[in-house]
Amino acid sequence: MPQKIEMIHAYIVALWAKIVYFISQNLLRFILPDPYIEAGNIRVNEKPMYESRVTMTEIISPAHANLKGLAYAGTILGWIDIAAGLAAKRHSASPSVTRSVDDVAFLHPVKVGDIITIQASVNKSWNTSMEVGVKVEAESPLTGERFFVAHAYLTFVALSPRPSPRTFLGRKLAEFHPTHVPTIVPLSDMEKKRFEMAETRRKARLERKLPGHAGIRELMHAWSQGRKEHADDDAPIIPHPILNQLHHHDNDCDDESQADKEGESESHDLRSRALSALKRVNRRFSSDPRMVQPKERRMERTFTEVVELVMPQHANTLSITFGGQIMAWMEICAIASANRLARAYLLTASIDSLTFLIPTRVGDVVTIRGIVSRSYNSSMEVYVSVESENLKTGERKFTNDGFFTIAAIDDAYVPVKVAKAIPQAEAEYALFEGSYERRAKRLAQRTELLQIINSKTPPRSPVAHPIDKAALESILSSVSI
Repeated sequence: MPQKIEMIHAYIVALWAKIVYFISQNLLRFILPDPYIEAGNIRVNEKPMYESRVTMTEIISPAHANLKGLAYAGTILGWIDIAAGLAAKRHSASPSVTRSVDDVAFLHPVKVGDIITIQASVNKSWNTSMEVGVKVEAESPLTGERFFVAHAYLTFVALSPRPSPRTFLGRKLAEFHPTHVPTIVPLSDMEKKRFEMAETRRKARLERKLPGHAGIRELMHAWSQGRKEHADDDAPIIPHPILNQLHHHDNDCDDESQADKEGESESHDLRSRALSALKRVNRRFSSDPRMVQPKERRMERTFTEVVELVMPQHANTLSITFGGQIMAWMEICAIASANRLARAYLLTASIDSLTFLIPTRVGDVVTIRGIVSRSYNSSMEVYVSVESENLKTGERKFTNDGFFTIAAIDDAYVPVKVAKAIPQAEAEYALFEGSYERRAKRLAQRTELLQIINSKTPPRSPVAHPIDKAALESILSSVSI
């Protein structure tokens, strides 16, 4: 009975709001003006595709890279999200937020000093959403060599550009005044092809079912509270001679300066070093004694938790966290989790598609938890989940999750054989057993992408040289070993 009363009440409120909105449409436009129209512009029903095009250029600095000088995938994903967001906002003339990201495969690592070019444009628009395609290329400043890095497809939703209503009536009226996105008009043959393919991808997204990983999320939440079946050992206290010295010698500074100079002189091109290492070393896996791995390790030991407070610099003008920032934090968690299984240099090879179910805002606490779901010869699949917490209300919500593929390499860019991740809990087994199907999908997509790039009919902005498949498979795509 109470449920019926609530349904009747909701129906009456909605009907009342529709009547009020119909009567006061002109008044609503006056109370909540459109900034775009107030600035003297006119909203149109359609726009050509090329008007949404955005090109960003970034230089990889040490702050963007790991210990090997290779750029973090999270940094590049953040730039991809910003470029795509600019294209979406340019087309819709409204604030837009990231709704989903399709699978992203990185086909070539990028190192410190490389120049990154990110091109984005809206492929197709629907009622209030848009698909944005992004292509990432890199260029070596010393050789001028250009190479393809990755591409991505992101879905954005346009929000109302009007000020947010503060009353119940205002919020209800705003629901009946959605923001419509102009229709995209493709002109060139390539634009028409992208336009047609966007509809196919949209249908696939709508048919895709969200994976149910509630069991492993609950298990990781318990671990974060210290409720583990096997407690972690305390770190041993090992006195370090440098910190225990009472006197310091002046010549220490000279030794450090000399070491810095020697380190700066060792500069080699990533691509040539990788290829020469593979030709010189007649072995499949690294034999570096520093990277000898244990045979196996419990999945529970790879659990990692990262907690971040959303600050204004992490969010857009609506105080909603950038999707790229969330992905960057997710990669940090994935790398930390993978490092607890593999003692090696790590490189992100790919990220599976993910959907942002609930937005996070400035002031929220974002908790990211990760665990190695399966390990192969020299790569690992890492599951990462994201949860938001409102500190004012104490409300916690699951926002999104995803799978990262992390490859292990040594100092010479040779694949490192990693330990086996052993599941024990029921939720761990469920995650472990589903990895083969996910892996097969990634390998098929990577093979298809390589075929497209190396085909005789390259994209609109062709790659300057064909990508060496052998180098890619040995350095990044160790997932296929």
